[in-house]
Amino acid sequence: MGTVISIVSGKGGVGKTTICANLAFALAQSGRTVIAIDGDMGLRNLDILLRMEDKSAYDLLDILEERCPISKGISAHDLYPNLHFISGADDYNAKIDRGAFRKLCRYLADHYEYVLIDAPAGVGEGFKDAVFCAHRCIVVSTPDLTAVRDASRTAAIILAERKMRVELIINKVRKQMIKKGYLQNVDQVMDSVALPLIGLVPHDEAAVISANQGEVLAGKKSVIGRALINIAGRLQGEDIPLASFWRKK
Repeated sequence: MGTVISIVSGKGGVGKTTICANLAFALAQSGRTVIAIDGDMGLRNLDILLRMEDKSAYDLLDILEERCPISKGISAHDLYPNLHFISGADDYNAKIDRGAFRKLCRYLADHYEYVLIDAPAGVGEGFKDAVFCAHRCIVVSTPDLTAVRDASRTAAIILAERKMRVELIINKVRKQMIKKGYLQNVDQVMDSVALPLIGLVPHDEAAVISANQGEVLAGKKSVIGRALINIAGRLQGEDIPLASFWRKK
């Protein structure tokens, strides 16, 4: 059976969807079968970062409400045949049947090694749906005080409701700003959120440009590309030391 991983964040703008898309790419590059689900109803963006816009006439809500068979709602990536995708619905008022969603995720876990859910930001019903369906959660935060506080609350909610593995990715780490004391350092973030760290991803303006140009960051010969590949390796149980780019030399 595969693993259902919900990727969540306490607030928007921390790079959760970028992380989700590139972990999907990295896992697919390593030969794993992967399906990514956009769980953000009405504000879906995962298709853009996966370069899978308009790949399917159906979406997650169509599958859950049985307007189409599961196979019709799944699209295959053009460059990575082992990477598949289910789009979120356009209707931001859409309500998911949580039991049906969980049933779908268990079905997908029988057919894929990794099921990645890009949950909506915050701790609303969409977040709760994603957590309810998951075997494992990843909380994405930046070192900003507001993001760290929200990540801490998000982690506490997950752990209060579900007994599962929950880990932290710190995204957009700016070494110079940490050294000058403008942002919390990695140890402070970990202490605040109280989760084990599975990865650090540096801030890189080139990443923003690449994402908007539809480029895959994971696997690129850059610090950010290596960081994403390393996180995917850790998800697969590999013993990979954490990046040291943020430490003072």
